[in-house]
Amino acid sequence: MDVRQIRDIKVLLPSDDELFPADTPPARGDITGLAVTGADWSRLQLNGRALSGCRLTRVSLGEAALEQARLSNTTFNDCNFASARLTDTKIDRCVFTGCRLLGVNARQLTLTDVIFERCRFDYATLTGLTATGSVAFVDCMLREATIAESKLESVVFADCPMPSATLARTQLRGADLRGSQISTLAGATQLAGAVLDHGQVTQLTDALLTELQISIRD
Repeated sequence: MDVRQIRDIKVLLPSDDELFPADTPPARGDITGLAVTGADWSRLQLNGRALSGCRLTRVSLGEAALEQARLSNTTFNDCNFASARLTDTKIDRCVFTGCRLLGVNARQLTLTDVIFERCRFDYATLTGLTATGSVAFVDCMLREATIAESKLESVVFADCPMPSATLARTQLRGADLRGSQISTLAGATQLAGAVLDHGQVTQLTDALLTELQISIRD
């Protein structure tokens, strides 16, 4: 089993199994063992189903609906999840690279051994996320994204710009945000116990001054 080290965490990667080329998902049952490239799976209904052991490349999953679903042992390359809805879904041993998750509405997700790299979460609403294993966001954009009511202890946010993003009622103790842009982050007090670098001290100060409505005068 391949493992990737990201900062202080080790993430178990998807296995490299033999896959079968396909263009369309099965209408019923789980989706397993497929290699899909350039397909349009917009508005996919994956309710109570699993997608596992697959490789999806440039697949459109815009406005997909996943409820009580499971994504496992799968790589997603340059896929589009714009405005998708994920509810009460488990994601484990998956890697998302260069994916667009603009406007995604995700609620009650459980994440284990998951990497998001060079993904865009602009305007996404992420509520009730729980990291039960290693999770990393690497070079991801979270413009005006909202993360609320989540348990993300020890999660890595490496070099992730967060312009005008919001944190609310979220646990981030031990989370590594080094290299991320946090100067306009709302809810900076949620960073209690997180790890920052020296260059972020001024950014954190700016965010806290704004949040606490403190004015600095001579």
